[in-house]
Amino acid sequence: MRYFQVNVRENPTEWGYMPTLRLYLLEEGDKPRPIVIIAPGGGYESVSAEEDRVVSQYNAAGFHAAVLQYSVRPHRFPEPERDLLLAIGLVRERAKEWGILKDRVAICGFSAGGHLCACVSTLWKKLGEERFKPNAAILCHAVLTARLDHCKNFIVDHVGNEDKEVQELAFCDRQISGHTPPTFLYTTFEDKLANVENVLYYGEMLAKHGVPFEMHVLPKGGHCASWCDDIIWAKPAGGRDYNYIRMSVEWMRELWEL
Repeated sequence: MRYFQVNVRENPTEWGYMPTLRLYLLEEGDKPRPIVIIAPGGGYESVSAEEDRVVSQYNAAGFHAAVLQYSVRPHRFPEPERDLLLAIGLVRERAKEWGILKDRVAICGFSAGGHLCACVSTLWKKLGEERFKPNAAILCHAVLTARLDHCKNFIVDHVGNEDKEVQELAFCDRQISGHTPPTFLYTTFEDKLANVENVLYYGEMLAKHGVPFEMHVLPKGGHCASWCDDIIWAKPAGGRDYNYIRMSVEWMRELWEL
């Protein structure tokens, strides 16, 4: 295992912050592998440390993993999105050196991080170039739509701009197109922040635009509840196996014929 951290930008942001990418690269067999770039939650107020545990499970499944420490308040849209685009571009640029399959780059976000990943997966063509395109998006308990008032208010607050055209860019379900990569969606019925409707609306728009997706809505668990072992999220905490990280692994293996 190689573990190291790199800067995502050449220079700090206007607020003096330097976004970073923490990489967890497997060395067994010394062969190129897919990578999952993880964007933790935190409501764009902070970057949670909880999702570091997800790294262990993706590594155990044979994937490289990385955790993005992206810009949060006082930064607004599209600064965090730019951080993720640059992170995707960076792993592609260093793919040979780091043993990464450059056409197997997935992004995985939780809550606000899920919104961040959805923005990048739907806006990459408007905000960047082909090298910034994710090959797959995994959106867990993500805020995705403006059709629900509390979700819309969260997104508008993230944008921090009264310009309706700018706000529209961050309403992810309205930005889905044929350029959006295959997507994995997960939430629970009991999640009151990223409600079931929020995910169903997003899936509806993916289907409308012919974007392949897999969706899971499981009955138990609040917002971003793990339901699994504290270390690798591998053992169910309740009577059923709610390991959506493993389900996303199976989805990627099928998607990429691994």
